[in-house]
Amino acid sequence: MSEESRTPLTPALSRREREKKVTPFSEAYATLESLQALADVWNASPPMRQLGARLEFDRVDRVRAVIDPVMPYHRGGMGTDAVNGPVLAGLFDLAIGTVGWLTRPDTRSATVSLAMTFFRPTRGDRVTVEARLLRAGMNLTFAAAEIFDGRGEVTARCDGTVAVAHGRSESNDFYSAMRGTESMSS
Repeated sequence: MSEESRTPLTPALSRREREKKVTPFSEAYATLESLQALADVWNASPPMRQLGARLEFDRVDRVRAVIDPVMPYHRGGMGTDAVNGPVLAGLFDLAIGTVGWLTRPDTRSATVSLAMTFFRPTRGDRVTVEARLLRAGMNLTFAAAEIFDGRGEVTARCDGTVAVAHGRSESNDFYSAMRGTESMSS
């Protein structure tokens, strides 16, 4: 075999170059504008308002959920002013579940597993969770997330699995609005 035939047509990407390459979750939400439009609808929903959280997107390959400001009802972890564990678990579920749904927005999905590790109490007036896709298969999506406290330090980590069910759920106004297929009335 000649030297010329062994030379690849395109050079292999280094790990650093692969990490720089940004791949959107899906073609349906390939731009920041489409993700922000989705966030606007979801953020107006009763579950998001009740949790006191909002979705924010500044990258097409990350899901960020924020509680800002942290309210007294979010606090109480270990009898302190730290954010309570169930609130953090809810943020992990929100972010990882959203990653799963965004990879296949034409299907139904549900978080089936969350493996959380808490490193230290989460304090401050702002709590952020950021999730990323690890791998998407036909029936399962795997994602990872970190929680950042008010100082921007990681206080917890989570690996999660989202199950994907083929076919759409029966339509109703709330879920149609969450999918971005209808406007939601307040």
